[in-house]
Amino acid sequence: MALRAGVSVGTVSNVLNGHTNNADLIAKVESAMKELNYRPDANARSLKSTTSNEVALVLPNVVHPDMQTLLHTIELELRERGYNLLLKISQNNPILERICVEQCLEQRVEGIIAYTGSPVEDLLDIVGGTRPIVFIGKRSRQSAMADSILIQYEKALEEAIARLRRQGVSEVGLILEREMMNGSGATEIYGRYYSRPDHIRAVDYGKERGFQAAYELLHRNERMGAIVTGNYLISEGTRKAIRLLRREEVAHITFKEQNWIEDEGNYAATIGVPFRKVAESAVRKLMGAIASPNAYEPITERFEAEYAETVPLLANLDRSRSTGHPLRLAMFDCPAAHSLRMLSELYTRETGTRIELEMLAYNELLDRLYAPESGRGAPDGFMMDIAWIDRLVKDGIARPLGDLISGRDGYFADFVPGMLKEYAMQEDELYGVPFMSGTQLLFFQKDLFENPNLRRQFKRTYGTELLPPATWAEFNLVAEFFTRECNEKSPVKYGYAGVQGANVNTAISFLNRLWAYSSDVFSEDGSVIVNSGNSLSALKNMTKSYQYVPPGAMTTWDDTVASFESGDVAMVVLYDSHAVEINDYTKSKVAGNIGYSLIPGRTPVLGGWSLGVSRSSRNGEAAADFLFWACSNEAAIPGSLLGGSTLRQDYYTIRDLENLYPWKSLLLESYGISRKRRVPPAYRGLERGSDVYNGVVAEEIDKAIRGACSEEEALANMERRLRAMGSGREATAGRES
Repeated sequence: MALRAGVSVGTVSNVLNGHTNNADLIAKVESAMKELNYRPDANARSLKSTTSNEVALVLPNVVHPDMQTLLHTIELELRERGYNLLLKISQNNPILERICVEQCLEQRVEGIIAYTGSPVEDLLDIVGGTRPIVFIGKRSRQSAMADSILIQYEKALEEAIARLRRQGVSEVGLILEREMMNGSGATEIYGRYYSRPDHIRAVDYGKERGFQAAYELLHRNERMGAIVTGNYLISEGTRKAIRLLRREEVAHITFKEQNWIEDEGNYAATIGVPFRKVAESAVRKLMGAIASPNAYEPITERFEAEYAETVPLLANLDRSRSTGHPLRLAMFDCPAAHSLRMLSELYTRETGTRIELEMLAYNELLDRLYAPESGRGAPDGFMMDIAWIDRLVKDGIARPLGDLISGRDGYFADFVPGMLKEYAMQEDELYGVPFMSGTQLLFFQKDLFENPNLRRQFKRTYGTELLPPATWAEFNLVAEFFTRECNEKSPVKYGYAGVQGANVNTAISFLNRLWAYSSDVFSEDGSVIVNSGNSLSALKNMTKSYQYVPPGAMTTWDDTVASFESGDVAMVVLYDSHAVEINDYTKSKVAGNIGYSLIPGRTPVLGGWSLGVSRSSRNGEAAADFLFWACSNEAAIPGSLLGGSTLRQDYYTIRDLENLYPWKSLLLESYGISRKRRVPPAYRGLERGSDVYNGVVAEEIDKAIRGACSEEEALANMERRLRAMGSGREATAGRES
């Protein structure tokens, strides 16, 4: 390669290792690499550097869903840190485990993660302190010298067995893996409530042994009312035995993570641990040991399993309150509304109440609520943007729901903390139910940030590492780097897909930056403070961002989604409720290659929608019943699978939909830092055309982006118009009083 490039071998080495900024030499070497199809030899590089950048994972199998989750998550976490994965399968055999670990050491891996059911002392002896090793297992005791993650099922298992006893179930079968029988306390827990050791079976992890054990127990015991199984594969065999013997009345509880598609109709309850979090913890432990081998100390971390009963989607419907009249709802035309339309057919089938959803554009929906005389009459219910609640309450359109929530104890307990007040309450009165979530994340094409050539080029160009941007200044550097007009070597055409136009979406994008620059439109006392030095810096940053967007106006979030899905754009900021299709392989070219992080500046604007009941509806109680069902915990997962979103906290913590929306675990953190756009009392209830954010702010920002005025002029105009608007409202309010 040095000969082809016409340079020395040392120059080639310097270019490959990022030790030169000489553009001419870099171009020659990179051209030679392309002509020769050269790829650096990782093994050769490791001999020189004494590091392999390889980590080993030893698993008992890869057919168990928990093991699949561990493998998927650990590989992902390691890849993001620049490590490769070496996988070894032990078949749950202690002898093979030893061989696997010895082979890992021969491969010169930098560390090992091992899922084992055996005592760890033997494996520690093999490693001999030469490499860090992290153990994952279910045994109740681990060596004090081992860095371990202990998965504990005892408390959840006892809760399950105790509930069965309280429910009057006289005979219960217990089918567990042999690993859990040894030292886990499972048999002792069972014995506290049932004195039938002959109903306990120890098997391997396979579905075949599960079928054999369950069939035998059910065949011999006609009074058996429940079976508890130790893993998903055993449970599959048990389900087959239950069906063959027509014993569907037998309650089936199994050890697995919650998953709505798998659980409803199959399991009365589950006992699960979030294996994604287990995997993330294992990688953190190992990385810490690799980075600081002399200072790192082994610690045992415990993950407690949780017992969760499966509540069917249609279990709690009140079929006696059907009015015989259809319920009409005015909806914002979005994926969540279309999801509800599909689910509502189940509601109609079960209750006899027909649901009619009218799909409307954003501005059309507000017009519809204020113009019932259009011949269609007022809808029974409606979607309301969280920014509309105070106005809809003040103008008597939204009905208070306090008198309709009796008998729904605990219904609001598991919404994301703080969101019920933001989404559905006004002056401590409930006017809606949170329906469609709304917090923002930064999404990006992941491979762009992992490509070593691009990382070297970025470091040479800007003197810093190529990472997902944490500030808006960093954001513009990355956007510039990935815009081909600015960097001919960019693999994508544009750095950013940004919403534009005189609309509320543009105003939201401005608020992201405004808050990050420690400014705002209004102060806490309602004064207009938008025309400041910090605001000017924020707006200049924003207008610069739009130098890196595709041509043609993108006026909605869906427009930016389509642009990102095309594969031509590096980054986009989206609300989670609008990101439902970006990881759909049938629609998106970036599916499977999506990275995500908190937005730059950590200043997301809280968005989202609630469902409310019209004060003028004659079917208010029936409408409320439907709303409470549509926003229930039972409807959260199926609704999300169909394209909707939810504010139910369980959705963000269980593994349902992680393959579709891998970013959902980050949303809770984003909600915690989200802020609602401030509208002082003097500006509330304004006509839509004069709205603060949808009107004045958006219009002036749009002018600055288009170059119709300078950033200074845009802020001055915004300040003048807002002050005039506030003064006019105050004068009007004084005359009305």
